[in-house]
Amino acid sequence: MADNNAPSTSTLEQSIASIDMVKLYTMLSKMDIDMKTRFDGLSRQLCDVQKEIKTIKHDVEELDRGLKYADEEITELKEEIVPKIKTELMEKIDALNKCRLETELYSKKSNLLFFNVPQSTESEDSEDVLRDVLSKTKIPSQQDIIFSNVHRLPTRAHTNNSKPIIAKFVRMRDREMVLNGITEAEISLQGKRVIAVPHLPAPMQEERKRLMTIRKKLRAEGKDAKIRVTGTKVLIFVNNVVWNETE
Repeated sequence: MADNNAPSTSTLEQSIASIDMVKLYTMLSKMDIDMKTRFDGLSRQLCDVQKEIKTIKHDVEELDRGLKYADEEITELKEEIVPKIKTELMEKIDALNKCRLETELYSKKSNLLFFNVPQSTESEDSEDVLRDVLSKTKIPSQQDIIFSNVHRLPTRAHTNNSKPIIAKFVRMRDREMVLNGITEAEISLQGKRVIAVPHLPAPMQEERKRLMTIRKKLRAEGKDAKIRVTGTKVLIFVNNVVWNETE
C-alpha cells in the first residue's frame, strides 16, 4: 500500500526550484572564508609552537654545551688546578715550618740539655748541681764558664729525680767545650750515664730520639754511626757520609 504522507516527486522538484541559488552561494562562500580563517589561525599557532619548540631545543643544546664545558672545567680543576694549588700550599707550609724551626733553633743554639742528673731536692741550685757534674770531667778552666741561666725542665717525661737540666751559655765556645767534655767523660750517676745534647725544637728532638735507636743498631753492626744536626735536619752519618735510611 502506498504511503499517502510521502511527498511526491513533483513536490520535491518544486522545493528545490524554490531555493535561492544566490543565497546558497553566499552561505557556502561565508563557510569557506570562515574555514580558511580558522585554518590560517591554526597554521599560525602551529608555526608559533614550532618556533617555540625550536627555541627550547636551542636552549637545551646550549645547556648541554654549558654542562659539558662545566664538566670539563671541573675535571681540569680536579686533575690539574687542585693538585697544583695543594702542592703550592704544601710548599708554603714546608717553608713556614722550616722558617719556624730555624728561628727556634737559633734561639736555642746556646743551650744544652743534660739528662740523668739526679735531683736531690726541689730547692736545689741547678747551676751548682751542673758544676758538680762538670767537675768530674777534664774540662779546663771550669770556673771561667759563664751561664746565662740554668734550671730543671718541668716535663712529665721524666721522674722527679731525673728531670733534664737546661743550661744557657753566654759564650758558644764554652757550650762546645762542655758538650765534648761530657761526651768524652762518660760520667755515670746512680747507674745512669749523664748525657749532654743540643737543645733542639720539639720535632727535631723527636727525630733525634728515633735516630738514636737506629744508630744503636748500626753501631752493633760495627759501623761508625753518629747523629749530627745539619740546618733543620737531624741525620745519621756513617763514616762521615749521610746514611740513607732506605739502604
